[in-house]
Amino acid sequence: MNTPTQWLEQIEQVCASAEVQEVDLLLDQAAWSHCAVPGLQVLSPKAPWFSLFTGMPEEKLLDQAPLLMRLDLTIWQHRAWLEELIEHGASEARLMVLVSSLRFEELSHALQALFQMKRGGQAGLLRFYDPRIFPLLINTILTREQRAEFLQVARCWGWLDRDGQPQWLPGTRQKKQEGIQVSPFVELSNEQCARIKCIGEAQQLLTGGEFIHLDDSREQRFNLLHSLILQARQESYVGDFSDYVRQNLPVLSVQV
Repeated sequence: MNTPTQWLEQIEQVCASAEVQEVDLLLDQAAWSHCAVPGLQVLSPKAPWFSLFTGMPEEKLLDQAPLLMRLDLTIWQHRAWLEELIEHGASEARLMVLVSSLRFEELSHALQALFQMKRGGQAGLLRFYDPRIFPLLINTILTREQRAEFLQVARCWGWLDRDGQPQWLPGTRQKKQEGIQVSPFVELSNEQCARIKCIGEAQQLLTGGEFIHLDDSREQRFNLLHSLILQARQESYVGDFSDYVRQNLPVLSVQV
């Protein structure tokens, strides 16, 4: 696992390659023992920040809101704050990084639109900023057009995987590109929502500890459990998924 300083150094390298000095962070505060808002309010020099709950029924739940903030890596106070957020948030899968040339207000509105979803006319919230969800969401669940919406907001997306290793996904944002158009919400099918649910079910089995013997890598363990959850769903399995994994794991292990 990388230390906070090591990931911070890599973030700085990515920003330098993109020729930007500011980095954007998405922080998930839901059910967190910390709250970033007081620290942001006293941070000096001030850093722009935005709650994705703004204008929503949940707006007053600021201590639970997903926050977007922009930190200037040339300011030592901002750099120290970033290192602190990495230390307290990244290991709990609460932090994602964006390198973007968009103005902060434009980025805020774009990410808030991507945060809102609809399924069959019913509104909901898409927790795309969870690094345990984001890779599979982008690579296997969203349509090509929906994926393009996420990629166009950033020159690069970054996060730590389940093994604490930095992962980077290049975006399509160009350095001098101006403006952005994003759909007002993400329209998801029942199938897409079911596959997102499978991620959560596999993650629950991973954190349960029963299958810790499968692999030293948490990421590899999750991938194996997730593949079995998807298999169970394809077979219309009804029952406890841990039972299904125990019953099917030997056969899958031989195939692998």
